[in-house]
Amino acid sequence: MQRQLRKKSKAKWMMQFLLIICLLFLAACSSNTTSNNSTNTQPDQNTNENNTEEAAETSGELTVGIEAEPTSLDPFNSTDGNSATVQSTMFEGFLRFDEKMNLVPVLATEYNFNEDATEITFTLQQGVKFHDGTDFNAEVAKENLDFVRDAENGLARASFFSFISEVTVNDEYSITIKSEEPNSAMASYMAHSSASFKSPEELKKKKEDPDHNLDRNPVGTGPFKFQEWKDSEQIVVTKNENYWNDQEQPKVDSITFLPIVEASTRVNKLKTGEVDVIFPIPTLNAKELEQEENVDLYVGSSTNVFYIGMNFKEEKYNDLKVRQAMNHAVDKDGLIAQIADGYAQVADSAIAPAVYGYAGQSVYEHDKELAKELLKEAGMEEGFKATLWTRNTTEFVSVAEYVAIQLKEVGIDVEVQAFESGTLFEMLDAGEETDLWIGRWSPGTGEADYGLRPNFASDRVPPNFNNSGFYINEELDGLFDDALRTPDQDQALSIYADIQMKIYEDAPWVFLHIPDTIIAKGKDVNGIYVLPSGGVHLNLVEKQ
Repeated sequence: MQRQLRKKSKAKWMMQFLLIICLLFLAACSSNTTSNNSTNTQPDQNTNENNTEEAAETSGELTVGIEAEPTSLDPFNSTDGNSATVQSTMFEGFLRFDEKMNLVPVLATEYNFNEDATEITFTLQQGVKFHDGTDFNAEVAKENLDFVRDAENGLARASFFSFISEVTVNDEYSITIKSEEPNSAMASYMAHSSASFKSPEELKKKKEDPDHNLDRNPVGTGPFKFQEWKDSEQIVVTKNENYWNDQEQPKVDSITFLPIVEASTRVNKLKTGEVDVIFPIPTLNAKELEQEENVDLYVGSSTNVFYIGMNFKEEKYNDLKVRQAMNHAVDKDGLIAQIADGYAQVADSAIAPAVYGYAGQSVYEHDKELAKELLKEAGMEEGFKATLWTRNTTEFVSVAEYVAIQLKEVGIDVEVQAFESGTLFEMLDAGEETDLWIGRWSPGTGEADYGLRPNFASDRVPPNFNNSGFYINEELDGLFDDALRTPDQDQALSIYADIQMKIYEDAPWVFLHIPDTIIAKGKDVNGIYVLPSGGVHLNLVEKQ
């Protein structure tokens, strides 16, 4: 089934938006060892030139080492990258991003905006079936979008789809998504991994039985289907023998995902051949792996930002001078040199340079004396105690411990508490007893609105929303809406730049660093690519 995406947009700046976002850099994972400035494109990746007979000749079992166990296999109910990577083998949406952030077709063949960008209409693929044999069509797509937006279902991604005011089925294979305000980012939102569709039979089961667990029963349309999930051990997906897309049939029989929290263990398992792909890679091991003959290492720009979030319900963080002091107290260059081994850059905004709409700011220079003076002016000359939550992975714990030492030097006594990723996300979602936490954020849409709004808009506070610091800024709320409403690209970019300036000056985060993406694979593995967000696309992977 040959696919070609045709876009007939009348929204002028949307075309410009997509053109620029497509130029975002990311080389492919299946390249040989590359450096931070690599512009290599991906060799050996399968294209649509392969035919069904060739695709049917799958062989081998791929094993992937990831940093943490997924929190859910439901795209509507997870916000972490590990979950998204596993889900992407089984689920599909209208569109997706390729390694250069081009929008490419999946379950849609074309889309077009109306004149004022308040509607986007998708024409859908025909002949697509879910893993359970049920048909995919416009009615099913609408049912999914209505389900995830229903607040009573309590899904983690409900707010992501809040731009949708109505979904209309035009015919069996045509559907229109409407927004109350102009929204030229809708196509990018619908390429996000959470905008994937599950079998209507699974939705029916959930509606009939509220205890039916969609987190553990993934039924999509993708090239792999769910086989098993053994807690803390492995998740296995197997080849979908009836995959609808003749041009992109799976090349391996199965993929096993192993949650390996300890980074050094992931590295050793790759070196011994126990796993075929690992990510992320601790920077300490990057140079070591470059010397391994049977390993390909990829290093490139990312859209991730590391930060320290703070809970504004805690009175001690309400004074701007305290927040500024904390930003000046942390030596980001030292963090990058000592913890990230040089594989990062200082975060000079709440989003990374690779995100469309990024605008850099003057950074908070490391100045312990200034930090102490600001604390004194805020009436906290003696400092204060704080609790810093973090994920229990090597990378996160190292950052947290470094930050704690830095803050201690200006009188802020920080206790680091590490938790399994899923537990930490649940704690932040609950919005109770939060003080400080180490966060890592990347917008899966690749653009500024989703890079900023989830963390700083007043209507995105917990439960189940990303603004875990309960940061309220009504001026920003208005600017977010203004940016989406305007059909003028330059004006929108100007508004997003203003938003970033106001956020950086108001310091609701301690802005840390933007890490490079580092992943590694065996040289006998080809056909994978990495998104700037750090997500790894494995659907066309092959093992020689």
